[in-house]
Amino acid sequence: MNPKALAFDKFMKVEEITAFERKDFEDEDGTVVYRSYIKSPLWDMPLFVILDNSIYSVIRLVLGPEKVTAKNMAAINALINRENATYKNYKFYIDEQDSTLYLDCVYMCANDEFIPELMYALMTSIVDYIPQSVGDLKNAFESNIQ
Repeated sequence: MNPKALAFDKFMKVEEITAFERKDFEDEDGTVVYRSYIKSPLWDMPLFVILDNSIYSVIRLVLGPEKVTAKNMAAINALINRENATYKNYKFYIDEQDSTLYLDCVYMCANDEFIPELMYALMTSIVDYIPQSVGDLKNAFESNIQ
């Protein structure tokens, strides 16, 4: 049983939010993953909400699926460093195994202190961030500076 997932489900039902698919993992942490997408001029960006019985709840956005190359790595790292210094509530990173750029937002709380409205507000801030960042992301992905 995952109390955060139960609270998030209740919140989404009350608010009539239907944009998420839910997947339960039968693990010792009671992990539940909600999946959706953010539409952008670049591509649809997969968005995941990961809730488990730890103090960590994660919103993960796939900004650049398999878009990181040796040619654009320097530009993407420059973008990451600038954005990570600017935005306190989320962090950018590259997973070199899948050549993908991610954005993570971590919300920390005990299971009985989880506030779904706050989790949704954090997601909304990410959704609001995407339109203003598309140009910088596109430039970084298309860069050929090594």
